[in-house]
Amino acid sequence: MAIDEELAERVRTALHDRGIGWEEQRMFGSLIFLVGGAIVLGARDGGGLLVRCDPAETEALLTGAGHWYAQPARMGRREMSDSWIDVSPDAVTDDAGLAHWVDAALRR
Repeated sequence: MAIDEELAERVRTALHDRGIGWEEQRMFGSLIFLVGGAIVLGARDGGGLLVRCDPAETEALLTGAGHWYAQPARMGRREMSDSWIDVSPDAVTDDAGLAHWVDAALRR
């Protein structure tokens, strides 16, 4: 399974800089980052990010990002639950963009 190694390293740095301990596991076509045993983020092939957020925040996060930058996550042809967001590579090209999504995932 291919993942974006550069994005994975940036996620590692973001978690480390926040003093967060994590584990990594490959699943969902991503390199998944788990905090306290719970999935929070996934680095995907092509630089996209899979974000698990608080379902109460999903609509605001999607609206704030815009359709081109974030969409409800899909697993094959099915939409995942409302706590999963697929984030475009364009939304995490800089550290501020990545920080926004890492923080959203950690608030869950």
